Amino acid sequence: MSLGVTLLGPDIDHRRSLEVMLGGECRVNWVPDSNSFLSGRQSGWLGRLHHKAERVFGTRSADYLELVSQALQANQSSVVVAYWGTEPLADLMALRRLRPDLKLLLMVLCFPVALNIAGIRRQNWMMRRTADLLDGLLFPNEAMRDHFIDEGLMPRQRANMVLPPCWAGALQAHGSQPAGLSEPNMIFIGRTDLSSSTVHKADDLRPLMRECLDAGILLHHGQSRETEDGHPLRRPFAPVCQSQLIENMACHDVSLIAYNLAACDNDTRFDLTVPDRLLSSVAAGVPIAVPRSGYTGLKQYLAGHEALIEFASPPGLMRVLRDRAHVEALRKAAWDARPRFAAERHGAALRDFLGSLT
Repeated sequence: MSLGVTLLGPDIDHRRSLEVMLGGECRVNWVPDSNSFLSGRQSGWLGRLHHKAERVFGTRSADYLELVSQALQANQSSVVVAYWGTEPLADLMALRRLRPDLKLLLMVLCFPVALNIAGIRRQNWMMRRTADLLDGLLFPNEAMRDHFIDEGLMPRQRANMVLPPCWAGALQAHGSQPAGLSEPNMIFIGRTDLSSSTVHKADDLRPLMRECLDAGILLHHGQSRETEDGHPLRRPFAPVCQSQLIENMACHDVSLIAYNLAACDNDTRFDLTVPDRLLSSVAAGVPIAVPRSGYTGLKQYLAGHEALIEFASPPGLMRVLRDRAHVEALRKAAWDARPRFAAERHGAALRDFLGSLT
């Protein structure tokens, strides 16, 4: 009989990647995390207080726990894989009380989420107390796993594996590689609208953008009010869906992966996490440009990737991009490497790992 696995988390592309990895060999279903399920219900100060209490003591919502119980029963699941940040920790605590027989795993896609010392200490505390309840952890790279061990965020002997996050093959760019642009250029697919309440100062890449523009690099990025400065090399584009964005990216020289680390009290998150914008970039088959300093986990993820440029400064990056023959070689390498970054490649290893726990 095939293994029953319930995925628990937000309805994002990582859900579909896990479904691709496990599909066919396992019975797979999905339930939202409680934060997604209860979104909009816990308004006002009393609702926020209740939510904070649940983060400490575990999810108590009867409606939510009934939803999860029904999903587990319908799928005859013996394994739950929760994903993203610290959001599912309260749900995992509740599930351990509800179903002691379940095998509970956390896919650590982003940790810590906080960018200040107080927030990181709080999340470390949450992780330590929840990790004692887990049967296994899935890490995006060796740097994240080493961090969990060094910081005592999980029992040293807890079962774990490195599972590189990837988008499903169906989301990759298809057809023939498009022709490249004639002038040195880059695309940035991170946030440029800085007005949202969820934006952190690390998202404000305008200083680095300006240096790239002043170095003579054509810069393509999502349009926003905050980046309307009239620079002649700026090329803003209208928002498009994820699949269309990936299809549009491969004509560029490089995809810029960077954050404003100088604005962070603590940049551990960016040294360990593999950002979604990188997954989209390798799925698009475009070379990667990343600052030479920092981003350890990202660089581990790209180990052996031929289409990677680590630059010390925008003028240094411009010197690389001026060599158009070299850029074309990088673009071909990035395009040819797309299958390496498909979620399907990791399905057998993940299924074997889950099977070893049951």
